[in-house]
Amino acid sequence: MADVVLRNVRKVYDKDVVAVDNANIDINDKEFVVLVGPSGCGKSTTLRMIAGLEEISGGEIYIDGTLVNDIPPKDRDIAMVFQNYALYPHMTVYQNMAFGLKLRKFPKSEIDERVLEAADILGIEDLLERKPKALSGGQRQRVAVGRAIVRKPKVFLFDEPLSNLDAKLRVQMRAEISKLHKRLEATMVYVTHDQVEAMTMGDRIVVMRDAQIQQIDAPLKLYNDPVNQFVAGFIGSPSMNFVRGKIISEGEQIIFDEGKVQIPLSNSQSEKLSSHLGSEVLWGIRPEDIYDPDTIGRDVTTVEINAKVEVVEPMGNEVFLNLTTGTTPFVARVDPLSMPQVDQKIKLAVDIDKAHFFDADSETKLT
Repeated sequence: MADVVLRNVRKVYDKDVVAVDNANIDINDKEFVVLVGPSGCGKSTTLRMIAGLEEISGGEIYIDGTLVNDIPPKDRDIAMVFQNYALYPHMTVYQNMAFGLKLRKFPKSEIDERVLEAADILGIEDLLERKPKALSGGQRQRVAVGRAIVRKPKVFLFDEPLSNLDAKLRVQMRAEISKLHKRLEATMVYVTHDQVEAMTMGDRIVVMRDAQIQQIDAPLKLYNDPVNQFVAGFIGSPSMNFVRGKIISEGEQIIFDEGKVQIPLSNSQSEKLSSHLGSEVLWGIRPEDIYDPDTIGRDVTTVEINAKVEVVEPMGNEVFLNLTTGTTPFVARVDPLSMPQVDQKIKLAVDIDKAHFFDADSETKLT
């Protein structure tokens, strides 16, 4: 396997449409890295430039220490799994998996060995004589992955491979691809718009927005320490709540003032935000850090707020409450024992130590 390095990589269409701007990524040997972001952010374009399917407008791409800017895709020793599977409909599963090896003039005995080995890994031995039209979506995806495995490439590239599958099958295939990564000890680069996929699969995650990389970090680091409001809101489901207000002081106490709701800050937050007195900020809190005061059951520093219930979403093991307090809508994730009614006014406890603060203009994190 191999490492993949991007240095100041750019992609510009028609001289003024910037698809990827100054991307710098170091993907280590045997690492699983996920590129994630909303549609149009540049993640698939980045993957296609690594594959050689898109010509880069600037910068350098290295695979296993070799500069590949001018090397055609077939000579980069990569294998790509596409969103639409890209199987040949007139060929059997065996023929689809063997096709790339036949083009490279591999001996029939080695083709047989590689195809059967990949089929065993993916559990599709009994499908080898079928054609794609006789397969389910999940089976087709396994065949597409198998076609990549037989190549034994230096790098596997996945371009939203699960987006055509139903929710249950997506969860199953996520686990299958993660197990495959551990079994093959392969370098894998995976593109998705689904942050749940990114969080559950990646060793590290590259968050992109508007052609630029926002943050590269381990999943829990992104979740607990986002560098800006976009990353904080994109990672996590339901997403982080944001409330606009000002940092003010009342005597020695520093307070976040929403206008109708005031929240005192912890000592550590007060120290870090004392230089922002009078500034407009965004206060961020995740839904799971808002509790029913009667069900906390652990030692946390909380402040109580009053809220009105707008929508109740029972999920079985938890309940999502869409609420308003002051002028601001927000979401709380609470215990199913807490099942208030719509329009009911309730008290909630907010874990103030888990709050995040962002500059209202630049959106960068303040603490």
